Amino acid sequence: MPFNEHIREYREQLDITQIEAADRLGIDHSALSKYELGKLEIPIQLLPKLRSVYAIPRDMFMDMLEDTRQKSSNPGLEARENKSRYITAFQNVLKLELYDSKEFRNLLSRLNSLEKKDAESLLQKIKKIDDI
Repeated sequence: MPFNEHIREYREQLDITQIEAADRLGIDHSALSKYELGKLEIPIQLLPKLRSVYAIPRDMFMDMLEDTRQKSSNPGLEARENKSRYITAFQNVLKLELYDSKEFRNLLSRLNSLEKKDAESLLQKIKKIDDI
C-alpha cells in the first residue's frame, strides 16, 4: 500500500477529519486531501510533523514509509491504541498552550486568593469537567 494510503488509513483510525488534521498540520485541507489521494507528493518537510501530530510510533512510521507494515493480529486494539496516543499528544499540546495563556495564570491567581474550602470545591468541579 502506498504511503499516502497509509496516512489516510491512519487518520481514519484516529477518527479525525481531514479538516481537523490539516489544521493541526498547518496546511490547507484540500492539500491534505490531495496528499491522501496520491494526487500530490507529500513534502519531505511535512513528514516529521505528520508523525508527531498523528502520534505515530517511529517503527510504525518507518514501516509505513517503506511499505512493510505488517498486518495486525488485532486491528481493533491497534486502532484504539493509535487513537489513544493521538489524543494524549493532542491534550499535551493543548495543555502547553493553556499554561502559557494569560487567562489561565489569572485564574490560578484568583484561585490562590480563595478560602481553602471554596478553592477545593471549585477544583473538584474542574476535575469533573476534565474527566469528561
